[in-house]
Amino acid sequence: MAEARQKYVHGVLWFLLSLVACQINDAAMKFLSVRLDPIQTTFMRFSFAVLLLLPVMLAVGMRTFSTVRPALHFFRGAILFAATACWCWGLGRTSMAMAVLIGFSMPLILLILARIFLGERVSLWRWCATAVGFIGIAVATNPPGSACFNWAAVPLLLSATFFAILDIFNRRYAEKEPLWAMILYGSLWTAVFSAWPAISRWVSPSPLDWLLAVSLGASANLLLFCLMRALRLIEASATAPYRNVEFLFSLVTGYVFFGEIADGPTLIGAAIVLPTTVALAIYESRAGGGSKTEHFHSCC
Repeated sequence: MAEARQKYVHGVLWFLLSLVACQINDAAMKFLSVRLDPIQTTFMRFSFAVLLLLPVMLAVGMRTFSTVRPALHFFRGAILFAATACWCWGLGRTSMAMAVLIGFSMPLILLILARIFLGERVSLWRWCATAVGFIGIAVATNPPGSACFNWAAVPLLLSATFFAILDIFNRRYAEKEPLWAMILYGSLWTAVFSAWPAISRWVSPSPLDWLLAVSLGASANLLLFCLMRALRLIEASATAPYRNVEFLFSLVTGYVFFGEIADGPTLIGAAIVLPTTVALAIYESRAGGGSKTEHFHSCC
């Protein structure tokens, strides 16, 4: 009993560390998105992610590079490029808390896409939970009685949609491909797709920009490492209640680094969205419809 509890505690700690790494990643991307073009930021992030990951994979062994579906990684790279570029653009134009909140729409969008492309059965409860979640996002981005719509939410919602499409690929093929190969080739092709548009609008980065770009690549890999350690110790459903901590982290990060204070509509929207997505994640896992790959959407 004590051993099981210790395993659970260690798994939760690894998961919380992954959320910290995610916030480091988003903060660095927000800094860079103000100074550089979002596509240039995307290119620098994934280029450094590949460069920092290669030595690790070489140390583990050449088997980590094996793949039987090169075309899959090509398409995943294209989708990940679109998702990250949209996220970077929106993140630079809204608060950290708002961006994280809209990011919570990904599992809601995924539910709809899984019904369309995978033919998964969607119960009435799932449809209701999805509707409630989107109502919460609507309250946060366009408060009742307000004529001012937060247009930065559009690229963030597009990003969430692309990440959901990416997760459809992961659900189909993640267990048939080595995880390290999924991570490496996804990052590599994203860097390739972003290379030409990044070079065509290249702005000379400052030493601080280069440092932030390196931290982006490192934090992306660290995020995945922490998640893998967590999911070896606890089930994916056990992490669901702790995902709300990411929103709390975003409030702190936004205030400390950017002087952001979440407004009332954002907090009200969060009070609607966060419990809904957590309940949906737990329900999906218990119903057998969840996937560990869902937790890797933001990086691979």
